[in-house]
Amino acid sequence: MKTTPALLAIAALAGASLAVPAPVLAQSKGLSSLFSCEGSGKKQEGGALIGAAAGAFLGSKVAKNEKTLGALVGAAAGAAAGSYIGCRMQSTDTALAQQATKKALETGQPQTWSNSRTGASGRIDVVSSSYGPPVDSRNLRFASGVQSLPSYDALGGQYAAGSTVNLRSSPSTKGKVVGKLIAGQAFDALGSAPNGGWILVGQSGYAVGYVAPGLVRPLQTVAASCRVINASISTSGQRPTTERYSACQDNRGEWQLTQA
Repeated sequence: MKTTPALLAIAALAGASLAVPAPVLAQSKGLSSLFSCEGSGKKQEGGALIGAAAGAFLGSKVAKNEKTLGALVGAAAGAAAGSYIGCRMQSTDTALAQQATKKALETGQPQTWSNSRTGASGRIDVVSSSYGPPVDSRNLRFASGVQSLPSYDALGGQYAAGSTVNLRSSPSTKGKVVGKLIAGQAFDALGSAPNGGWILVGQSGYAVGYVAPGLVRPLQTVAASCRVINASISTSGQRPTTERYSACQDNRGEWQLTQA
């Protein structure tokens, strides 16, 4: 069988990953370098795909049950040096994309942009947000009859019921009713079931039940410390392209992104 340069490159990458005891993490970048082009053509696209696959595998092994941490570690392990999208964008497109990305990261809401001069356009979608590391249920106290999950996504702050709602013993409508919240009643949001599930209600230091997230509202704004986003662009004469990034705020409050 004929050996191609592409096969040699993949074999070299695999050999390197077995030879070192720990992964070499890709460096995070600020918004000012978002969508930068540090490679060219299919070579750059291939690097992004290989990095994403390696990152996902390493993240799952390192984080075990901590899904949020695993996603961030996996994203950071991506081996791609630069963005394939960036190689298709002009400087004016990049500036618009950066502005839209910053607003999406700050607000948690999807943003769009377009450039009439180049015909390019794009969209930034927030896939998920995290407000701190996962909450270990072993650090919580549960009232009698309330089910404990291994861990919860962090929320933080106080919430209030929009109307009189039932508290359930488990994060499901099938759970037994173990109490109620009256309209306007405040409670501590101890966490939520993974992937935006039911909220664990805290009162007087105990987890007293679960409530559906659509029935309550936060009393204060808690800024997300990390988000996962999809960045999509469409340029004239080429198919739309989407890349995924993990973004976390550094100690200066600036967003640092790593391609997932």
